[in-house]
Amino acid sequence: MTTTAPPAAPPQPSAPAPRRRARTARPKTRSIVLGVAGILGLAIIIEIVSRLGIVSEVYLPHFSSVIAQMVLIFGDTGFLYDLWVTLLTWFIGLTLSTIVAVPVGILLGLSPVTYRGARAPIELVRTMPAVALIPLVMLALGQTLEMQIVIAMYAAVWPILFNTMYGVRGVDPKAKDMARVFGVSRAGVIGRVVIPSAGPFVATGIRISSSIVLIVVITIGILAGGSDGLGAYIAEQRAIGLASAIVKMYAAILVTGLLGLAINSILGWAERRWLGWDSTTRNDA
Repeated sequence: MTTTAPPAAPPQPSAPAPRRRARTARPKTRSIVLGVAGILGLAIIIEIVSRLGIVSEVYLPHFSSVIAQMVLIFGDTGFLYDLWVTLLTWFIGLTLSTIVAVPVGILLGLSPVTYRGARAPIELVRTMPAVALIPLVMLALGQTLEMQIVIAMYAAVWPILFNTMYGVRGVDPKAKDMARVFGVSRAGVIGRVVIPSAGPFVATGIRISSSIVLIVVITIGILAGGSDGLGAYIAEQRAIGLASAIVKMYAAILVTGLLGLAINSILGWAERRWLGWDSTTRNDA
């Protein structure tokens, strides 16, 4: 008499693999919490220093008063106009810098001869501080929006240019050779291999330049005066010198800091959203 073996039990479904988003959610949340805690800690320290009289309230108002004033100045149409002018100048300066720097960076990265020929003059010109050009550009354009844009472009074009150039030069030669093996033309290799591979470097250069443009635009307003923008608003309140004006000045400075933080966060999110396949972008905090 033969016996048959009992049928094997059906395989149990394996647990689904955890998603990458779930693995990265906790570190990202922790980073945000620590960042907020750091900001609150700094605010508390400033408040304590001001309350104890370690620094005169004339020079360092209570942080709580600055926060309250920051909320109030958003009801001031003059301040809102200055904020709009700063954002417009920032956008135009960064956009024009990108339009100029990316093609030039690709050209220098693709051609070793052009790179060696242009390296010396580029290194000479880029070492000149942007603020040193304010008197010269003011003579040519006056205290105008165009003056701010020209100086902002000069300061912002270099990070984008060099990041683009190094990104193009760093493309894996095997990837380009593989494309040629499949019959892709030189223009196709540039458009389908070189530029996408250099994309994360270009994005990083744009993000760095975005902060530079904002700093330069506000600095021009403080130093040159006359033109509209947050820098001119800060300089105007400083010139008034009254206690209420000093609080407004600090409130405007705080707005500029929050504006820079927001711009950097938005551009960082865009990098992770559109260039998430790159390890350096994906791991960027």
